[in-house]
Amino acid sequence: MRVLQILSGIAVLLLMLHFVHVLHHFFVEMPHDSPLFWAGMAVGLTVEVLAFIGGCLLLRRSR
Repeated sequence: MRVLQILSGIAVLLLMLHFVHVLHHFFVEMPHDSPLFWAGMAVGLTVEVLAFIGGCLLLRRSR
């Protein structure tokens, strides 16, 4: 079970890094004048923060 928690925590953090990369590309390529764009960015950043916390908690619980 401990190994599974470690691998899950690492997987969550790697997926989070990929999602940050995707958000960066959307931020660079899309026009910034739409309120829908900013709402999507806010939701994306909220998901990122929660994923980071979840990944860290998975790694921390495995000790």
